[in-house]
Amino acid sequence: MKKFRFSIIAFAALLVLGSCTKHKLWFPMDEMPKDWAEIQLHYMEPINNVAANNIDSVYINGTLYSSKDGGGTLFPYNGVPCMDVGKFFGVKSGSVNIRLMRGGETIYDRNVNLEAKKQNVVIHDLNADPIVIDNRYPYWHDRGTAATAATFKDDSVCKVMFVNLLYESPGVPYPGKLQYQYKRHDAAEDEPWNNIGEPVGFGEATERTLVLIHWESGPTGNYNKVQREDYRILDEAGNVLQVRNSSGKMVDYSDWWNARVGKVYMHFLRGYRTATPISGVTVWTSL
Repeated sequence: MKKFRFSIIAFAALLVLGSCTKHKLWFPMDEMPKDWAEIQLHYMEPINNVAANNIDSVYINGTLYSSKDGGGTLFPYNGVPCMDVGKFFGVKSGSVNIRLMRGGETIYDRNVNLEAKKQNVVIHDLNADPIVIDNRYPYWHDRGTAATAATFKDDSVCKVMFVNLLYESPGVPYPGKLQYQYKRHDAAEDEPWNNIGEPVGFGEATERTLVLIHWESGPTGNYNKVQREDYRILDEAGNVLQVRNSSGKMVDYSDWWNARVGKVYMHFLRGYRTATPISGVTVWTSL
């Protein structure tokens, strides 16, 4: 009986698959006008990440784009559209008004000039204009590097962009340029660190840089194709950046993040280097 039931289910599945070849599937959508900008909005002001500091509503050119009741709360060190990888808001390019509300009060109301392409709009200070970062789309013109016979099916790549939003102290952006670097967690100690783009100053972003991921193939391999990458930051003198930790001590910056094959990441360095809230990196997945 179990075999008979399985056969019926399998036959039904074949009928469904067969029907897909005969009928077009239509989804409701509107084509993006060519003169529109696509944006993701981020809130990176150095502030305690608590519910009282959440942004309840986001208005763009007077239209409600995201709200608490609609599941679109803008959290500190996060962005909207949230929890939807690869989604962007659309708005006609040119001068665009962004208004944020908290508890029924307008706490931010600024205009920003946007181009007809994908951009990340970053609010780093509620008393300052936002920073606009070119999203550098399209992400994958090509792989950028070729697998070898020795590494075929055992390595691939993701892409990482570093955005420098570090404040030295309240109201004072970090004055120098920072070099973001990574190294595979299982690499030898004497293996060199790899640069993510060139050094960037406050409010600047690197190119999207290819990051090599080694993963094991085979029946017991890493099916998620994920690898831990260790990160550090160098100051202009070539030393590892000193940052304040949660105990109030100045220490070398270090962190790690998992990277998945084919993903496209943005690493935002935000917070205060010498004060609290302390600095750290927020990772945003663009694709």
